Amino acid sequence: MAKIIKIENGMVSIGMPDGSIKVIPRTAFNFEPHIRDEVDVFGTDDAPVILKTNNIYPQDAKPVNKMAYCLLAFFLGGFGIHKFYAGKTGLGILYLLFCWTFIPGFIALIEFVIGLMKTADDNGNIIF
Repeated sequence: MAKIIKIENGMVSIGMPDGSIKVIPRTAFNFEPHIRDEVDVFGTDDAPVILKTNNIYPQDAKPVNKMAYCLLAFFLGGFGIHKFYAGKTGLGILYLLFCWTFIPGFIALIEFVIGLMKTADDNGNIIF
């Protein structure tokens, strides 16, 4: 299974199963490529066909910038701002409703530590 290993200057580098690397223009893709996406590559070097086989992000998860998420969780986590940033609006509203109890603040500190310990991808993103 081939994997997208680098996206830079309109070119996408794909690591092939045999260890070789193919560099293909971004315009040859009919989907938005992300680093570590698994793809199948068919055709010739002049006319490649790339099919996405696996999405690295779960359906309900959103990649967020690690630094921004951690800073929001630490400074504004008691109000659930980091949850809104991560696309979890329902949890953000729940944090806002219970912010007066300080419980969301304690949970946000735990999520801050979890965010710090998660490994970021090449773009500096983590999944929440």
